[in-house]
Amino acid sequence: MRAFIFDMDGVIVDTQGMHTAATTKALNEFGVPVTQEEIQKYAGTANGLAYRESVKKYRVEIPIREVIARKSALFHAMLDEAIDSGRLQPIEGIPELLAQLNEQHIPTAIASSSSKEMIHHIVDTFHLRDSFAALITGRDLPMSKPDPAVYTWTAGYLKTPPRDCVVLEDAHMGVRAAKAAGMTCIGFQNPTSGNQDLSQADFIVHKISEIDIGRL
Repeated sequence: MRAFIFDMDGVIVDTQGMHTAATTKALNEFGVPVTQEEIQKYAGTANGLAYRESVKKYRVEIPIREVIARKSALFHAMLDEAIDSGRLQPIEGIPELLAQLNEQHIPTAIASSSSKEMIHHIVDTFHLRDSFAALITGRDLPMSKPDPAVYTWTAGYLKTPPRDCVVLEDAHMGVRAAKAAGMTCIGFQNPTSGNQDLSQADFIVHKISEIDIGRL
């Protein structure tokens, strides 16, 4: 291993469930009877995919830009409340893992489908910016996870061959993206991220503390 790449939502902080809840509520408000269980399978992808697929399934015409704006408002309200109340913190084990990687001089990055503004907001809120050599958003690329573009781009930024990169993911789509990029993938079975099929990952952990960087 010569570089370690993190997804963000559901890996650095427990926000994946908020994305799912906000997307589901926004679609419901616009007349699409989708459930959270259906939306969970789009975890880790850019916003548009869940909306397009839901519209196709339920054959409901919706103003997608308005739905996305409503989802964003709902999500940010949930996020602000969780931060202000102190409920939202880095996932247990993440600060320690980052410290271990830093001690070993292994470069790290975030490669997320969230916006650049959201990634920066999270790392600044929890004073993690100095822990990462790169903060990469898939929003700048033409294809979202499960396409491998965000991971191959990140490997290029880190000047590290994909085969020498390890990815930490909590979502099925993200695992697919990491493996398609030719990287080793650790699947984090985070219960708040929903029922994610991580079977394509090289390793599966239930706690961040189970990751042994000496064996990667």
